[in-house]
Amino acid sequence: MLDFMRRKAQSTYIQATILIIVLVFVFWGVGKSQKGGPDAIATVNDQSISSQAYQRTYNQTLSRYQEQFGGNLPAGLLEALNLKQQVLNQMIQELVMQQGAKEAGLIVSSEEVRKVIQGMDAFREEGLFKLDRYKKLLASSRMTTADFENNVRNDLLRNKILAHLSRFARISDGELKDRFAFDNDQLKLEYVAFSADSFRSSGPVADQELNLFFEGNKQTYLTEPQVKLRHITFLNEQAGANIQVGDQEIEQYYKLNPEKFSTPEQRQARHILIRSNPKESDELQAAKRKKLETILALAKAGKDFGQLAREHSEDSTAKNGGDLGFFSKGQMVEPFAEAAFALKEGEVSGVVETQFGLHLIKLEKIKPASVTTLAQAREQIIAELKAQRGKDITFQLANQAYEGIIQAGSLDKYAANAATPVQTTDYFTQASPPPALAGQPTLLKTIFGLKKGELSSLLEIKGGYAIVSLDEVKEPQIPALAEVRARVEKDFLDEQAHAKAKDGAVALLAQAKKEGSLVAEAEKTRNNVQETSFFTRSQQAASGLPAPVAAQGLKLSGASPYPKEIAENGSTFYVLHFKEGKPASEEAFAGQKEALRKMLTQEKQMQVMEAWLAYLQSRAKITTDKKFME
Repeated sequence: MLDFMRRKAQSTYIQATILIIVLVFVFWGVGKSQKGGPDAIATVNDQSISSQAYQRTYNQTLSRYQEQFGGNLPAGLLEALNLKQQVLNQMIQELVMQQGAKEAGLIVSSEEVRKVIQGMDAFREEGLFKLDRYKKLLASSRMTTADFENNVRNDLLRNKILAHLSRFARISDGELKDRFAFDNDQLKLEYVAFSADSFRSSGPVADQELNLFFEGNKQTYLTEPQVKLRHITFLNEQAGANIQVGDQEIEQYYKLNPEKFSTPEQRQARHILIRSNPKESDELQAAKRKKLETILALAKAGKDFGQLAREHSEDSTAKNGGDLGFFSKGQMVEPFAEAAFALKEGEVSGVVETQFGLHLIKLEKIKPASVTTLAQAREQIIAELKAQRGKDITFQLANQAYEGIIQAGSLDKYAANAATPVQTTDYFTQASPPPALAGQPTLLKTIFGLKKGELSSLLEIKGGYAIVSLDEVKEPQIPALAEVRARVEKDFLDEQAHAKAKDGAVALLAQAKKEGSLVAEAEKTRNNVQETSFFTRSQQAASGLPAPVAAQGLKLSGASPYPKEIAENGSTFYVLHFKEGKPASEEAFAGQKEALRKMLTQEKQMQVMEAWLAYLQSRAKITTDKKFME
């Protein structure tokens, strides 16, 4: 987090969200972890994680994901990430780390935390830490003092732990040489590719063969289970329709959420990128810089910058003349942002170096920062407040209805007494649900887990809540061959082609090993031998082979020129042979040795840290209350 704040300190948005959190605890002390309690979601060696602390952390994590995706998360993302468990695991690991550090005598004092925060440029004006700025930023932040304090404290604690464990992370010159060679030794392969497409028959398939294939693969063609539902729904929009919002509420919401109603200055720029990385030799980096300086001279002489970008840029924006569109300062890496926001319209920067390489930047337009007035934001605020309150009301109504259904004994009895309409669906599969249920995989999994006649719990759906009763179920069935004949025939022909291509590759590899020449054996079978360029582990794409195939090729050498087995990628099979090797440059190794040592030391430090945490966690007494995770 500290690195993140330093990098983003000049961003207006970050100042308005992150800085706020930081400032409070500097003057009001450090948060304390709770011990025990009825609302503990988990305990680590008798030290508890409260449900409130968990929910706070979960909400903050969720907000970060929402910001990354512009407010709307892709369907199924949270389920794929298993975000609830991910957050809990992280909190458990934080406690384990704190407890282990304490055992090792490593602590972070409140004074250390204060010094770090007071030293952050984001909180300073004219070189001095400003308490007023601190308080204002804090007031508009959604983070609590304790949360921010713990984040900073944990960052400092991690640094101390890494320093403490660094004695176990020394890198010898031999390890450096081996790693450099592993990444940079070059090789060239020759190979023969067998594509299943070349062996595919156009059909038709004889009935006897097709029947036999279908009998052996019936389970592949099972129909999907289908269900039919009876349900009642409660929609937020309906509950919010009659809600009245007062002027005082609108003003308060406007004041408490300034980031929603302000836009930082944005700039439109073009750039030309020549990619580079720290592993390159000084000579190569100098040549790239010289090339960019030549391009800069052409731009200053009047040549169209967009055309220069099309001709020379190695970025994906080259086809658009290097146009990056409008962006705010915090959206770009710091060196790029600093340069772009120092230019005037029409100006071209000097060479700017970032983690991506070397850039030239031309500023096209400036869009000044803007603030939406309260009058302009009024309708938006009313809509958001109505939506928030409507969701709360909807949940209360749905919860009351659920209790009523339980008391009545069935969905239909409750609906009849409450004059609530019961909706029904047709049969549908999990892959093709009704529009109201689409894009909600966890919800569908719950529904398809019900038994016939079973009532669901209260389910959250898009725009509200639902209570579902599973009315009918159609179990998966094996269809008649006639119903799926086209699909079965295609699968049969695909399998035959796949087998023939694989058999051809296996036979060629065996013969090449026996006779000692892939080229000679390929000529006998009239197969075309292809050759890669020289490539390395760090530049596998240069081979022109699919990544898994190139990775297998990298295991070959002059002493072991053939693989044990053919390589496979999709429906294509490869017979590989090592043709030529070229050792990594000693000069390049000498130039990159210290940078490589630093990188490997950091890698080993993290490995030692992970092993240490895993050991602490394995011996810790950890309990979790699963009801909080439902």
